[in-house]
Amino acid sequence: MLENMFGSKVRVKLLKLFLGQNEEKDYYIRELSRMLGEHLNSVRRELENLEEVGLVVSQEKDKKKYYSVNHSFILVPELKALLLKSRELNEQLLVQQIEKVGSMDLLILTGSFVGQAESPVDIFMVGRVHKTKIEKLLKTYLKDSGKDLKYTVMNKKEFQHRVDLGDRFIFTLMNGRKITVINKLGV
Repeated sequence: MLENMFGSKVRVKLLKLFLGQNEEKDYYIRELSRMLGEHLNSVRRELENLEEVGLVVSQEKDKKKYYSVNHSFILVPELKALLLKSRELNEQLLVQQIEKVGSMDLLILTGSFVGQAESPVDIFMVGRVHKTKIEKLLKTYLKDSGKDLKYTVMNKKEFQHRVDLGDRFIFTLMNGRKITVINKLGV
């Protein structure tokens, strides 16, 4: 969606990186090219564009040109808000598509959806889920967002068994930060 508004997939990736969680970090061109999985010339061209409008500044260190966010650029707060809203919209669309890949009794979003990158799972599903469909959907999401999502699928019997045993994974999941999308099990 943002690619259509900003005219460049590479530019959007750079904006997400510079205005995301590591906005205080400096990057050099080859590092950015590797991180974003884009051609060096495309990254260089978009950095020049962003530097020309004033969003990015550069400086030479150790014979390398490093780029970072210009925090005094007047549109930084608005661009951050736009990227956040775009992410939320993408996540809503993802959830709508996940709900269609099977018959789910429980769907929980955790991990990167609630700002906990160290979580063992991002999406937890209980019910009958078509694994090939969910894998294809998450592969598409990875391509679009650049975020790899970890997921776990269980049937009701396995879930109930693990709850009865006091399974640490289930206990951590149910007592941690989460967004419960579907809960037909009453947990």
